[in-house]
Amino acid sequence: MTSPTDTLTVIKTAAIFDGVKGDVQSNMAVIVEDGKIKQVLPQHQLSFPDGRQIETYEYPNSMIVPGLVDCHTHSNMPGNGLSVNEVDEDTDDIHLLEGVKSARIALESGVTTVRDNGGWHKVVFSLKEGIRRQIVPGPRIVASGRPITMTGGHCWMMGAEADGVEGVRTAVRQLVHEGADFIKVMASGGTTHGSMPERPSYTLEELTALTNEAHLRGKLVAAHAHSMQSIINCLDAGLDMIIHCTFIQPDGTIQYEPWLGERIAAAGVWVNPTLHVARSNVTHYQNQHEGQPSSREGDLALEALKIRAEERAEVCRQLGMAGARLIGGSDCGWGSYPFGQFHMELDAMADAGLSYKQALLAGTRQAAASLGIANIIGSIEQNKEADLVLINGDPTTNIKDLAQVEAVFKGGIKVR
Repeated sequence: MTSPTDTLTVIKTAAIFDGVKGDVQSNMAVIVEDGKIKQVLPQHQLSFPDGRQIETYEYPNSMIVPGLVDCHTHSNMPGNGLSVNEVDEDTDDIHLLEGVKSARIALESGVTTVRDNGGWHKVVFSLKEGIRRQIVPGPRIVASGRPITMTGGHCWMMGAEADGVEGVRTAVRQLVHEGADFIKVMASGGTTHGSMPERPSYTLEELTALTNEAHLRGKLVAAHAHSMQSIINCLDAGLDMIIHCTFIQPDGTIQYEPWLGERIAAAGVWVNPTLHVARSNVTHYQNQHEGQPSSREGDLALEALKIRAEERAEVCRQLGMAGARLIGGSDCGWGSYPFGQFHMELDAMADAGLSYKQALLAGTRQAAASLGIANIIGSIEQNKEADLVLINGDPTTNIKDLAQVEAVFKGGIKVR
């Protein structure tokens, strides 16, 4: 019987985008040993020592890219239009089963790492452990567990309501104790019934205490922040990532403020704009009302959804021009955004001004860097995990080609 260390896996491909050099290289090969990348080289330079077992995969018409890294998922949510309040009616058993389904779909679509940004109770930790034990297939999970929120705030039903300086510190300690890889905080309201996205949920003092406690324990902090004041509070508190970053004014309108965009860029904080979730709401509404008689009320509702999606894209465009560090995170599972379509978020970012290469990096190397694990994943380099995706096309010239997945390797094992 051949031991794993006796076998080398060789993946030959027409082209490679390694996420490092920036240019596409032709007729390349990746050598994998013990689940890690051993070497990347032109095919004509391949040579192997005697006595080694060689397992070869050939993809003469495909491009190999790093495994995709989706920085924003909700594995407990179905992405079928149900609100978080409606999904809360399900049991944790159903939430876990939903996560099992979503994890498989994500992996087979080429997403080999996800950051789960909030689920019910300890369900996401269970899903992560199930994948680690190979009980179920799925991507690597970087998990926050329950998002910390004010009493009655966005996602309060997930189980981590906390108020005041001592309250948020205790919440951080509890989540770290349970196994949280990072801390997610709801710095503003959201779509939960009764919460207010145009207003901050925490004071600067509370956010600062939460951030300091998390950093003391070696954890990054990501904040859901729609409102202007919540974004400012996040910067003042020294958080690591701002999610949505929508620039919602106190009156509920969206208005980009150049001075704040410049401050975001200068701070070097990561920004996860979550654009396609807004576009998917438009598509979902159109599908729901297809074949129905038009009405003024319906036309106005659809137009409002389109305007909101365009406004969010414009904010992202302005942030990119200001030099903000943008990364790809879909928010899939939420609203009408199902798993398996991460490429649509990168496509939305490209529509908002990123080049296709920049968008691809936002969903690979840059995404890994924002999670603090770029030394492990995110690019095709020696000694990194062999998380690889074979694409029938060239996403550096058309990011939508990421949907044309031929094969997926996670840790050197072919999973699709």
